[in-house]
Amino acid sequence: MTTKIITNPEPTTVDAPVKKAAVIGAGSMGAGIAALMASAGIQVTLLDVADEGDSHEERSARAYKGIETQKNRKGFVHPKFVENISAGNTTDDLDKLHECDWVVEAIFEDLDAKRSLYETVAPHLNEHALLSSNTSTIPLAELTAKLPDVLASRFAITHFFNPPRVMRLVEIVEGGKTSAATLQTLNTAAEQQLGKVVVDCRDTPGFIANRLGCFWLGSGAELAMEQGISYELADAVFSKPFGIPRTGVFGLLDYIGLQLVKPIWSSLTNALPESDRLHQFNLGKNDVINGLVDRGLTGRTGDGGFYQGRGKVIQADFSYGERETPEDPATKHKDAAAVITEDSPGGRYARDLFAATLGYCLETAEEIADTVELMDKAMVLGYGWKQGPFALADSIGLEKVAELYDETPSLLQAAITAGGFYPEVGKVLATDGSVAETKDRTGVVTVKELLASGEAKTVREAEKVRVHLLDNGVGILDLQTSLNSLSQPALNSIRSIVDDADQLGIQALVVGNDEQRAFSAGADLTSIAKAGESDDTQRIDDLVRNGSQVMRILRNAPFPVVGAVRGAALGGGSELYLSCDRVVVHADTKVGFPERNVGLFPAWSGTVSLLERMQGLYDDYHQRAFDVITDAKPLPNMYFAAEYGFIREGDAILMSPDHVLGYAIEQAASMIDGYQPREDTTIALYSGATPLDEGWPIAGMTDNDHVIARQLAKHYTAADGVSELGFDEFADREVEHAVPLIALPANVERAMHMAKTRKPLNN
Repeated sequence: MTTKIITNPEPTTVDAPVKKAAVIGAGSMGAGIAALMASAGIQVTLLDVADEGDSHEERSARAYKGIETQKNRKGFVHPKFVENISAGNTTDDLDKLHECDWVVEAIFEDLDAKRSLYETVAPHLNEHALLSSNTSTIPLAELTAKLPDVLASRFAITHFFNPPRVMRLVEIVEGGKTSAATLQTLNTAAEQQLGKVVVDCRDTPGFIANRLGCFWLGSGAELAMEQGISYELADAVFSKPFGIPRTGVFGLLDYIGLQLVKPIWSSLTNALPESDRLHQFNLGKNDVINGLVDRGLTGRTGDGGFYQGRGKVIQADFSYGERETPEDPATKHKDAAAVITEDSPGGRYARDLFAATLGYCLETAEEIADTVELMDKAMVLGYGWKQGPFALADSIGLEKVAELYDETPSLLQAAITAGGFYPEVGKVLATDGSVAETKDRTGVVTVKELLASGEAKTVREAEKVRVHLLDNGVGILDLQTSLNSLSQPALNSIRSIVDDADQLGIQALVVGNDEQRAFSAGADLTSIAKAGESDDTQRIDDLVRNGSQVMRILRNAPFPVVGAVRGAALGGGSELYLSCDRVVVHADTKVGFPERNVGLFPAWSGTVSLLERMQGLYDDYHQRAFDVITDAKPLPNMYFAAEYGFIREGDAILMSPDHVLGYAIEQAASMIDGYQPREDTTIALYSGATPLDEGWPIAGMTDNDHVIARQLAKHYTAADGVSELGFDEFADREVEHAVPLIALPANVERAMHMAKTRKPLNN
């Protein structure tokens, strides 16, 4: 099997209902949405009001500025996708809307302005085009009050979060007239084309994420100030132990920008009845925040906020003092259950804040969402929580959580009766207290759900690896190590799985699991460091050669091997990636070879696989491969990685990490019939007049770095009359050149330091 390298790939979409789109409003959000669409392969027109000028470019200056801003902010996945956007204005270019499948309105939050815009654009839309608003505050019922029914049926709110390139949450709000077809198209486009996660919201103020998130932030800030809790202590106790970003409450307010607090909270409180508890925590009226804003101390957008840099914290007189590490006993605990039981100022604060936040979620649930799962997703995706408040309550223990309230809230009691907010896999508590099915997302597959449903069964539980088999003969190789690292036991188990494939019923193999942070973080560094420290050359050789052989066993397996790749694929993880026949990979996956940082170069066939892929692309392929390996930095994403041979014909780049595993399983199944293992290849050695390491040592590199680079150059360079090698011969040569490096004292020190600290040592 031979495959062509693709250096200029396009996104892969299983279902792509939107080919052309328009975004009206070229501010930060509108231009960001347009850049996201363009990065998904959609042809986008970005419009804003016309400026003065004779030329079209002058009149479309706002849209051009929006595009330029996104280029500078890396709003595009790759610079090439800028070509998918055209700039225009709402005076000269409304006729372009007729070709669009989806038009997104993203202008400022003014009801009259939005209604006027809809009236203007309506005559230019084709009869199938969808129209949506990115509003975060205005009810859909008010937006559509004057729309004709035929357009109201194709209208919804699609609330993206900023920056759209990064934030995965999209809240979709339907109206009474929104058609099912409209919702399905928007859902498919948002999830499968743009890589977002859709949360269905009811038409209520702030929808879900901002309604709950603002309450959490408001109550967190006000309770800390009322109880005399320092900002440092508040952020220390109600962050990592609860699975919340280390910014905590005050750090996040700084990040959002304190100048935005008043308009955000004013918008919400104006829309909510006085009986809503958010009014108790209205940060728009907070004297400290308003005092900071009055002094230009707006957080990251000013010269500090609650914090200034990493070392300063605001004082009562609005000067900055040294930031102190809090010594409260609650800071010693690593989980929320322990923190909230600690009888200390920090423990009591965390307990009160969790009780208030969960209490608000419980009392608003039926108003704003169908199930608690939707509310949890909104907090996970919108505010970076590892699990939402209801899942967090389950993990703490509902009986313990019930003790936080004088009277157990009815929805909490329903959860206790049901056995949890998530009673079992595939089940969730509806906001009316009944147990419902979790919402299926088209194309999203997890190992956990495949096993729970019986669609897959575990056929091998080896050391550090499990194999699950589907009825269609596709096996899933599920690593059981931290971040899917490749320990020697795991490598040995992979070897035995390939050997036993027939008796296990494996006709194709998908390498992947539910861990989205890493496809594989690479080799087990501790074993490498200990082998080097032993100074036992045979032990080092056995360790390296075993990894190399396992990669080649996968590469030459008699059945197709497909990588379901997302997160990080670094070092040995990149070598595992390169050993697959085909990959389905998330666009933002980071691949690369950081081995120089631990005292070697890729030695599990990585240098050979990379060279093999690049030899048909560039005349100077040896130099390019040498440079990217010695650079030791991950490539920014898969569109940059494609330039180094990481994408081949048949590979798929998806915008959504959630769809990677399911599509990889489909691809593996489709490859079973007629599969032929890849053909052996011959790879030329370097024979140029200039040494590959001619530029070394380079700035910032040590003599030890040059030792590694020089050995890689030697590995790639012809000598003793040998000018080309077969893949296996070249891979054996790779091991022979890599092994001596590992035993060098400086490299043992590097490997040990990286294993302990996860940081490189520039010795």
